[in-house]
Amino acid sequence: MWTLFNEITWGYEMADWLLKSTDADIRLMSKTLGISENLALILAHRGIRSKNAAVKFLRPEMKFLNSIHKMKHLDMACELVAESIAAGEKIFVYGDYDADGVMSTVILMKTLLAFGADARFYIPRREEEGYGLNADAARRIHAEGGRLIITCDNGIAALSETLEAKALGMKVVIIDHHEPGFIADENGEKKDLIPEADCVVDPKQRACPYPFKQYCAAGLSFRFAETFYDAAGKSFDCRDELLTLAAFATICDMVPLMEENRILVRAGLEILKQNRKVNLGLWHLMKAKAIHEKVISVFDIGFLLGPCVNASGRLADASRAVKLFLTQDTEEAADLAQELAELNERRKEMTAEAVERAMVELAESSPDKVLVLYNEEIHESIAGIVAGRIKETVNRPVIMLTRSENFAKGSARSIENYNIFEALYTHKDLFVRFGGHAMAAGLTMPLEHVGLLRRRLNEACLLTEKDFTPTLFVDRGLQPEFATYELTRELELLAPFGRDNPEPLFGAKRLKPEQLRMIDEKNTMILTFGVSDTYRKIRAVCFGLNNIFKEQINELFDEYDSAKIFAGITRSAGFLMDVVYALEINEYNNNVSVQMRIKDFHIYPGQE
Repeated sequence: MWTLFNEITWGYEMADWLLKSTDADIRLMSKTLGISENLALILAHRGIRSKNAAVKFLRPEMKFLNSIHKMKHLDMACELVAESIAAGEKIFVYGDYDADGVMSTVILMKTLLAFGADARFYIPRREEEGYGLNADAARRIHAEGGRLIITCDNGIAALSETLEAKALGMKVVIIDHHEPGFIADENGEKKDLIPEADCVVDPKQRACPYPFKQYCAAGLSFRFAETFYDAAGKSFDCRDELLTLAAFATICDMVPLMEENRILVRAGLEILKQNRKVNLGLWHLMKAKAIHEKVISVFDIGFLLGPCVNASGRLADASRAVKLFLTQDTEEAADLAQELAELNERRKEMTAEAVERAMVELAESSPDKVLVLYNEEIHESIAGIVAGRIKETVNRPVIMLTRSENFAKGSARSIENYNIFEALYTHKDLFVRFGGHAMAAGLTMPLEHVGLLRRRLNEACLLTEKDFTPTLFVDRGLQPEFATYELTRELELLAPFGRDNPEPLFGAKRLKPEQLRMIDEKNTMILTFGVSDTYRKIRAVCFGLNNIFKEQINELFDEYDSAKIFAGITRSAGFLMDVVYALEINEYNNNVSVQMRIKDFHIYPGQE
C-alpha cells in the first residue's frame, strides 16, 4: 500500500497527524462490495468489516432501525398519552430552550394535536428558570389545568421535581437522552437514579435494552410519534415533516452521526432536498439566511440555521422558535424567522467579544488541565458557546461560569478523553443544579464553590499533555494526481459527516503552490497546486489558518520575500507544503471541479 509518512505519527503546530492502519483485506472488501479500494479502506478504518455492516453504512435506510418496542417504557408511554387524550385531559409538553428541545417540543405537539389532544407547550426561560423541569413550573402547569406533563430533552435529572408534580396529582412522562445520575457501591458498580415518573424513556438508563444509546431527544420524540401513529392505526401523514425536524436536531445537538442517527439525518436531508417547504417555518428560516434555493447540507443546519434556533432561547424566549415551526401562517413564519436570524447576529457579536476577553485572560496565566473560568461580564446565555470556542482553541475541558443572582451559573464543554458529566457528578455536592452528558453539561452553584470546584477537578484529572494536542487521523496518503472526481463523488456515500463519522482525510507531501491568494478579512487562503506529470491543476481552500501560514513563512524568509509570497508571488519562492486535506466538489458558475480543503499544513524549504 502506498504510504504517506516514513513514520506513523507526525506532529506540527496545529495538530498531530496519525496515519490510520488496518489489517483488513482491502482488495477483497473492494471486490465483494463493488467499491474502490480507497472507499474500502475508509470503511475498514471505521470498524466496518462485514458485508452486512458495509451495506447498511453505504445505504442507510429507515428499515435498518431497531424495533422501537425494545425501548424501555416507550409503548407504555404511548398508552398513557392515548388514555389522557381520550379522557380530554390537558397535556403540557415541557421542552428545553436549545434546538433539540425546540424540535422535540414541535414533534410532540404536532403529534398530539393531530390526535385532537388538548395540548400546550412550556419552555422554561433560561435566565429566570434555568434548565429542566422546576417545581414552580409544575405548580403553574397544574394551576392551568395540566394533568399530564411530557418532558423532552430534560427530566432524567428531575428527581424532586417529578415527585412535586406527582404530589399535585399529575402524571409525568419523561423523554430524555441525557445521562441519569447514579450511585456507586463499594465495588464501584453504578446504579442509576431514575425519577419516579409514570414512564421514563431514555436509552442511556442502564435498564433500557435498546441497543442504540445515542439518540438526541428529537430523535426519540420522532420514534415516539412513529409508534403512537402505528398503535392508533392511523396513517403517519406528517412523517416527512417530523423526520426532517428530528434530523435537524440530531445535527445541532452534536450527537454521534453513526448508526441510527446517521439513518435519520440522511433520510431527513433527502426529504429536505425533495421538498424544501416540508415545514413552513423551516422554509422561511432558510429564506432569512438566503439558502432556500440550494441543497441543504449538514453545515447549513449546524452552522447557519441551528444557531438561529438556539439564539431565541439564549437572548429571548425559545417559545418563539417553537411557534415558528408550528405555525401555518405565512406572514407569522416570515416575521419569526427574521426575528431569529437577527437575534443570532446579535449573539455572534456578544460571543466574539466574550471569547476575546477570555482568551486574553488565559494568555496571561498558566492553564489548568481543566479550565474553570468565571467572568461576571459574560451573558449566561452564551456561556456554553464561549466554553466551546475556548475548548476548540486550547483543546482542554472548559467550564465557563458567570454570575446569576447569588449563584455561579454556566456550561461545560469537553474533549474526547474526558467525560465531563462523570467528572462533575463526582462533585455533585457543590451544585444546586446539574445535568448533561460526556461532552457537555450545565451547572448552577454557590459563588463560593467555584474555586473549590477548580481545585478538585484538577487534582483528580488524569489527562496528560498529549491529550491536549488534537490529532488529525489520516485515512491514507493521496497525492493530487489521485484526487479524482470519481473518488470524490464516491466518498459522498460516507456522508453525512459529524461526530464519530468524520469526513475522510488524506495527506500529500512536497506540494508547491503555483498560485496563492490570501483573503485576510475572511481568514481564508486559496491555493493552486500542479498535478504531477500533467497540465492539470487542483484548487485548494484553507479556512482559519492565515496567521499560522504567515508565521511559518516568516520563519523561512526575510520580510521582503515573505511580503511577495503573501501578495501571491510564489513561483520563485523555495518552499514546499505537506498537507492534510479533505476532498469536495466545487460548483461555481456551472463549473464542477474537485477541490482540496486543507485542514493543516507544514511549510519547509525546498524545490519540487
